[in-house]
Amino acid sequence: MVVHAQHVDSLRQVDIAGEASVTAWRNRSPLRGSSAGRIHWEMKQLQTLPQILGNADPLRYVQSLPTVQTSTEYDAGLHVQGCDMGQNAFMMGGATVFNPSHLLGIFSAFNASHFDTLDFTALAGAAQPNRLGGVVQMRPFAIKDGGVDSLAQRERKVEGAELNVGPMSSQGTIRMRPNGKLLFVASARQAYMNLLYGKWLDFDGSPLRYSFGDYNVTLSYRPSMRHRFDLNAYFGQDRASYTEGAHLMHVRLNWLNYAAEASWRVMDKSWQLTQRLVASGYQNDFRLRQAGQKMSLPSHIRQYGYQAEWSCNSWQIGGSYSLYQILPQSPQIESTYTQIETDRQEKGVAHEANVYAGWQYDWHDGQWVLKPEGRVTYYRDVDQKSWFSISPMLTLSWQAAPQHRLGVQLSLANQYVQQTGFTSLGLPTEFWFSASRELKPQRAEGLSLLYDGQTPNNAWAFTANAYVKRLHHQKEYKDNVLDLINEAYSLNKSLLQGRGLNYGFGVQLTRQSGPVTGWVGYAFGRSLRKFPELRERSSYPANHERVHEFNLVATWQALKRVTFTCSAVFASGTPFTSANEFYLMNGYVVAQYGKHNGCHLPWYKRVDMAVNVNLKQKRQRHFRHGFNVSLFNAFGFNNPLFYRLRIRRDGNFRFAPVCFLKYPLPSFSYYIKY
Repeated sequence: MVVHAQHVDSLRQVDIAGEASVTAWRNRSPLRGSSAGRIHWEMKQLQTLPQILGNADPLRYVQSLPTVQTSTEYDAGLHVQGCDMGQNAFMMGGATVFNPSHLLGIFSAFNASHFDTLDFTALAGAAQPNRLGGVVQMRPFAIKDGGVDSLAQRERKVEGAELNVGPMSSQGTIRMRPNGKLLFVASARQAYMNLLYGKWLDFDGSPLRYSFGDYNVTLSYRPSMRHRFDLNAYFGQDRASYTEGAHLMHVRLNWLNYAAEASWRVMDKSWQLTQRLVASGYQNDFRLRQAGQKMSLPSHIRQYGYQAEWSCNSWQIGGSYSLYQILPQSPQIESTYTQIETDRQEKGVAHEANVYAGWQYDWHDGQWVLKPEGRVTYYRDVDQKSWFSISPMLTLSWQAAPQHRLGVQLSLANQYVQQTGFTSLGLPTEFWFSASRELKPQRAEGLSLLYDGQTPNNAWAFTANAYVKRLHHQKEYKDNVLDLINEAYSLNKSLLQGRGLNYGFGVQLTRQSGPVTGWVGYAFGRSLRKFPELRERSSYPANHERVHEFNLVATWQALKRVTFTCSAVFASGTPFTSANEFYLMNGYVVAQYGKHNGCHLPWYKRVDMAVNVNLKQKRQRHFRHGFNVSLFNAFGFNNPLFYRLRIRRDGNFRFAPVCFLKYPLPSFSYYIKY
């Protein structure tokens, strides 16, 4: 029997040999999953997804996966299996990106055109950083055998350039191969949001001025078949300012990210050795001015490290060392009226060393797969106290039927470098701090059940997973920004420590071929916290909890050069603490609050729509251009972000919701690809 491959979305021709007929379907879905809870995503395929505001942001679509919570316009975080934003790891190759999102959560720090693939896992493995949540790893392009180490290379040449110009931001990427041994990739993105969108960036009646930029460079060199050298670097900077007339308050917020890695890979027929030098950092400069009072909140974290990994057949063995320089939130206050004493934080140095190993065993021709792995960690905190931990993980999967696989995972995770702040939403005002005698390392025990299946023709795929996770030494910041002005500050006194319990399940149905592709999913999840210091003795929901969530992502190839796309989310509201009573004392309004996180915001609703048009080319075969028209929040749903006390000019006040981006946000962008 002879089979001829076809690159078509549905059956166009049948090859017959004797009485056998073979049909070929092309999988157009960008997602590749497994029963181990891992997702592999080709960045090239992002162009088939809704490009909102001219961008198909990778982290935005990770949020649409089961057990990953949708974020609002005020939430720049990523919450995996009920965990906080700071309990995830975001990687560029082997380097950590400590703050991967920009202020509004619409854009991430990752320019998709600069990267080859994205790998996502809901549980950090032994070879990944010590985190309680998930891991998102962006993999840049790299030379392999004179080509590019990616599936996308089979369909296109790597040389070329991309340019996307829109009213909110512009971005460009250039890829050059001077010869078969060298690859150079550079990209840049700059936002100028207030130029045309000033009136849309209105926060509770006050204007928000905001801009950001992201810059990436990749160099891959392969002098021989056995050696490869890679250099990757990223730098991003954000600037924001906000003025509120009611409280005579002006806020300025500047922050920056950087990450870099230099790696050397030695390859043989049966083994591979990779060594890396990495450097990462995040720096925040928050300043507030209000009625004779000035405050600044500098903080930063820097990481320098070495990583080595050896893999051979079914074995993976490695180790790493990291040096951290950490400055937690350190208030500096000047007041005309009072003298505020603060516990000023000093920059501390911490050390972390890890050794890990993993082994995969297949039997019955891959019907059963067993993968035990583990990590041993030595951590010396900023107080010179030493900590030891063992983080094992066991994954077992079973192919119950062709194209249907079940899996179970058991894990014990530890985390020493932690994040907190005024919110748990991944905003830049949040800061990193080290475990210490008073602030113990976080720990989590988890159990996950997974299923992954496809129809015989691969046109449809279905995934389901359930999880339960117990958290220990969970941290939560209990103060707000105004407390820093009016009260003495101490980091240890500002943090609550307690326990947590996350549990839930998610299902997703994916259409992988045909003119209409995409996925629809539903997730149920609880994220419960219990802190002995609070007056409530029972558990209460975490700030980011969404009990129910529905997601839809769809792409319709209406014509050869015209694609309509849509994404929608319908999720239950996040919890908040409501004010029960108000008092007027000495001309000041004093609120009496009810149960902590005892109320919920209304359901969150948003529909984004876009159309992509590829303009026809007659002569230049490798030159393409077109345009994108999109609507963010197309139906203008008014989604409250939180409630707060609002005081009017006439002296009246009320506890009212605060909304942002409550009108449809249109965008038009033009792109060129060569």
